Amino acid sequence: MMRVTVRSMHTIGDLISAFDGNTKFAAIIGKNASTASEMKRRNSIPLEYWPRIIRAARDLGIEGVSNDTLVALHLGKDVAA
Repeated sequence: MMRVTVRSMHTIGDLISAFDGNTKFAAIIGKNASTASEMKRRNSIPLEYWPRIIRAARDLGIEGVSNDTLVALHLGKDVAA
């Protein structure tokens, strides 16, 4: 997997893609791929999944994923700032 940083993410879809797509992201949060697809479509991930996402990002070397960056992505703010 290439090294991904939060600076290259602008949407929830970008975040999900950083985990190599819906299926792998869904496995991380314990749901099916259609759930991940719906999160991407809505540009929103329920708060209850954030700890798993942050932990998995750290384990996979996806840099910069934190509560603050997840909030910024949900608000449509530039996380590279």
